[in-house]
Amino acid sequence: MGHQIHKRLPLEFVVDVLRAFCEKEVGVNKACQLLGISKVQLYRLRKRYLTCKKEGKEFKLYKSGNKTTRSFPKEVQDFLHKELDYISFCAKKFNRKFNFSFLAERAEKKFNRSFHRNSIRRFALRHGYYHATSFEKKKVYSRFETSGPGFLFHHDTSHHIWLPKTGIFSDLILTEDDFSRKIVGRKLVEKETSFAHLQTVRDTVSVYGLPLSYYVDEHSIFRFVEHRGVHVTYNLGKDEGKVQFKRALEQLNIGIIYAKSPEAKGKIEKRFDYFQRRLPFLCEKYNVVKISEAEKILDELIFFYNEKHVHEETGETPNERWKRGIKQGKSRLRALPEEVDLDYIFSLHYERKVKKDGTISFMGRRWKIGKFPGRIVTVCLIPDKKIMIFKDDQKLWEYHL
Repeated sequence: MGHQIHKRLPLEFVVDVLRAFCEKEVGVNKACQLLGISKVQLYRLRKRYLTCKKEGKEFKLYKSGNKTTRSFPKEVQDFLHKELDYISFCAKKFNRKFNFSFLAERAEKKFNRSFHRNSIRRFALRHGYYHATSFEKKKVYSRFETSGPGFLFHHDTSHHIWLPKTGIFSDLILTEDDFSRKIVGRKLVEKETSFAHLQTVRDTVSVYGLPLSYYVDEHSIFRFVEHRGVHVTYNLGKDEGKVQFKRALEQLNIGIIYAKSPEAKGKIEKRFDYFQRRLPFLCEKYNVVKISEAEKILDELIFFYNEKHVHEETGETPNERWKRGIKQGKSRLRALPEEVDLDYIFSLHYERKVKKDGTISFMGRRWKIGKFPGRIVTVCLIPDKKIMIFKDDQKLWEYHL
């Protein structure tokens, strides 16, 4: 990209390109090529250009005057020294692995003011904690945009060492609204199961309502296939597949869309990357070894992400974009019908044939039905809680475990 844009190009040229881009005379790739900037920089520049035009202000390529001081207040400097010192000399798994975006978020929480990652990066450079490298991983942005909140929910799992002190892999299940990037569902578990996914969906629809569709990969929990995913190799049986997750969504009239490749799950993969750079670090720092304790930290991170994290592509926080979409009538969420039996839908369903003595076998035990000998019934299991036995839509028995 070379030098800063105001040192490379005349203001009039930049304004003409921005005007043509806003009026769709040139596409995004052409505009980036003409200005020698990335797509993220282009959208930031366009936002400033449109704001100045709307407010009748002069558009400039760089901000002059009212520059903030380069030095932080003493209490901020003390905080940064403490955090950077920990990363440099005390952290084990994350030794000298600097995440300046995360440090900026932690500073914002503590001092109730915003910090830019580059300001903290420069602080670390000046004080010898960090030494800049020429390599920087480029981010990939998906360009497809859905029409409003609830049009499409991304849903996936990340198999990762979320609690570094244990040295054991565990699974984080996330659900993200495509339009707003808002995290609407989460569950951290020792090992993902069909029931863990069903619980996550139940929690999500109970709070937000029914989306039009879920976007998932070809994990055998979602569809009966076997494959190697981005995070883990899956190899589950049929009862852990199509019969459960897909069945539950279909009963609620929620569509299910399958990603054709790991690359097609870019948005949710970026979100996992966001939390992989934060949750394990905090779990190690505070000696967290229990999933229940890690979930408390995760909830704080999700709250900050939804409420404070400005998305580089949308220029809004997830909650701002979510609320604006609803206010503008773009929401595709539907109310959860009151008559829906959530225990029935979000339990694990298994078919059993009634024996001549009116019983069925399940979980190594005999269960009394009392009728329908030779007929097929459905056993609905909520693990560690209860089983329900149905014939079509009629509940025959309910046993508490």
